Amino acid sequence: MTIDIAPVPASRPRVTRFSTYFPKKYTKFRNDLAVILSDKGYEKLEGLLYAQLDFYMQIPKSWSKKKKLAKEGRYADNNVDVDNLVKAVLDGCEGVFYENDNQIAMIRARKFYSINGRIQFELSPIIEEAA
Repeated sequence: MTIDIAPVPASRPRVTRFSTYFPKKYTKFRNDLAVILSDKGYEKLEGLLYAQLDFYMQIPKSWSKKKKLAKEGRYADNNVDVDNLVKAVLDGCEGVFYENDNQIAMIRARKFYSINGRIQFELSPIIEEAA
């Protein structure tokens, strides 16, 4: 499935004397992802799962046309850690595709540059053979 939302990495909560909160960009991503996923009636998967995630990171607008064309579809070498991208999506999908993200036993994640930021997400059950 393709989720038409620009990937945002999970970030640590900020703690002040008065409250604990997440940064605005991450909070907006979580809310937008929840709205996108709530529109469809997905059946929750049970058991162990294999998650495949491809993150298409938006190419910065400040880059030249030549650099944009050269980077389109290539692996992203930006400062965003892929594990933080994975955490943001898996936390957002919890309760929609599966009960708890501890069901995910195997992950394959990649990040690419693209003109259109999006996330391609696939879940499949892991079938264990009886010993």
